[in-house]
Amino acid sequence: MKRKPRIPNRARITPAAVEAFKAGDVAGLRKALQLRPWETSPLDAVGACPWPPSTAGGRTWAKALELREELQCAA
Repeated sequence: MKRKPRIPNRARITPAAVEAFKAGDVAGLRKALQLRPWETSPLDAVGACPWPPSTAGGRTWAKALELREELQCAA
């Protein structure tokens, strides 16, 4: 069985995601980016990670920062 190729973050930055980011709509941004409940929202990712590295928030912080940068560039 073949695995599906991963979709890069750039393909996930949609106009709906940009609008939700601009509006500060956490639920809309989570839906547009298809974030799982334990993944950190790009709206929350500012500065240093407040969680220990072994937690779900700590493991997804870098991805959230990357998404935030891409959303800011697209906005």
